[in-house]
Amino acid sequence: MGQLQDRWRGNRSSNKLYALLGLLDLSAAFDTVDHEVLVERLARTYGLRSTALDWLRSYLLDRRQSVFYDGVSSSVRRLVCGVPQGSVLGPLLFLLYTADVGELAASLGLSSHFYADDSQLYTWGHPSSDGLQKRRMELGVERIAEWMRSNRLCLNSEKTEFLWCATGRRCPHLDTGELSVCGSLISPVTVVRDLGVMLQSDLSMKDHVARTVSRCFRQLRLLKGCIKSLPFEAARAAVAAFVTSQVDRCNSLLVGAPKRLLDCLQSVLNAAARLLCNRRKYDHITPLLRDVLHWLPVPLRVEFKICLLVYKSLHGAAPGYLREYCKETHSSASGLRLRSTDKCDLHVRRMKTRFGDRAFSAAGPRCWNRLPAALRTVGSIDSFKTGLKTYLFSISYPGC
Repeated sequence: MGQLQDRWRGNRSSNKLYALLGLLDLSAAFDTVDHEVLVERLARTYGLRSTALDWLRSYLLDRRQSVFYDGVSSSVRRLVCGVPQGSVLGPLLFLLYTADVGELAASLGLSSHFYADDSQLYTWGHPSSDGLQKRRMELGVERIAEWMRSNRLCLNSEKTEFLWCATGRRCPHLDTGELSVCGSLISPVTVVRDLGVMLQSDLSMKDHVARTVSRCFRQLRLLKGCIKSLPFEAARAAVAAFVTSQVDRCNSLLVGAPKRLLDCLQSVLNAAARLLCNRRKYDHITPLLRDVLHWLPVPLRVEFKICLLVYKSLHGAAPGYLREYCKETHSSASGLRLRSTDKCDLHVRRMKTRFGDRAFSAAGPRCWNRLPAALRTVGSIDSFKTGLKTYLFSISYPGC
């Protein structure tokens, strides 16, 4: 999701002004992984041998299950497929089982991104080539569906969704007709749910913010009836679990978002602070956020997440598609050392549009370069988080 947003925002600075996203849906994905095929693939493709392979074989094979309902138990059946869900190994084994899908997509000119059983294909280009990209997507999904059938998986074409990503001005010029996939005609949608985030065709994030605000206020109404009977720390933990965690979820996608969107999320924090501290609706909120709760405002919470992603990228703890955007500045072509090199500044990708400036390749290095040099060289991630919050807190509430 973040990869799609970043690349499309960045490509809008060139001639690649739209993207086509396909979200594939698999029927009972984890339950249809063939054990024998998976073990064979682990040995041949990934080189697992001897004890390591025996452990995984023992973990997968010879599992049995029965169904207990209304006091009656069914006969015990031996499982020949499926990876245990709810385990750490489940998503990893599924990704290893379906790793060939990424190579297949690349051979067809499609980019791909996978998170457990959530599979995404996307392509981008100039609106004049939308017909070509549409046919490429149809062919890619057809080929992937064939591969899945041969590996005991099943693509659910009826729940597969497609989304055109373009500006409101360019959307009318795209070929937004139905896509033919596995004998089904699928009409592109204007909003999709991707890993819990609502993506619109213009990537404005309006639907995502509106849904987040609605969900948070619903939780606050539910908490209002019982929060006064809880100790302050318990009430604060409940608000963190049900409200502020939702505000912070995937908030890095909101970098550079219009102030009116961030203000909507800030209203949630303000309402949560008043509820925790038993204040009236129009009481001044800044002292509560600063002195009692120590909460950062929403724009700086977004900046906190972006800087943390950059730190992880520089220390090898982030996905490769983010690490490639975090490159340190080097000496100039004339051989002279730049002051930015001594400060460990990152190269900021130049964009032609404000929308392009929201891409991680531009926003990430720009936020990082604003940090004090001493903070950037902190060795541990916990120390970096503490120092980063202290620094952002001093910016948000000067003089405190």
